[in-house]
Amino acid sequence: MTADETWRSLHDATLETIELRWESGEVRLRVRTGDAEQPQCVVVASSVRRVECERQLPWGFSASINEVRGPSPAEGELARVEIEMQSGDVIRIEAVDFCVRGAD
Repeated sequence: MTADETWRSLHDATLETIELRWESGEVRLRVRTGDAEQPQCVVVASSVRRVECERQLPWGFSASINEVRGPSPAEGELARVEIEMQSGDVIRIEAVDFCVRGAD
C-alpha cells in the first residue's frame, strides 16, 4: 500500500485517543480501522509544533474519520495533516514528520 493509500484508508476509521507527549514533541492518534489484517493503527507526528483539536460537533456526534488531508507542506520544514471527523470538526497537526504504523 502506498503512503497516499494508507492515509485514504483511514476513511470511516474510528479515532480512539489523541495523546500529546510534551517532552518528546510527539502526537499519537490511536485509530480502530475495521480492517481484519490491521484492526488498529497509530498515526504518529514527530517534532510537533502545533496541534489544533476542536470538538464543536457541528454535524452531530461521530468518532469516525471522514477524510485525511496531507501531509502537505507547511511553513519551513513543517508538514500539515488535517483530519476531518464525521462530526465536522477538523484536527490540525503541524510537525516535521508523519507516519502511520501498526498499533503498539
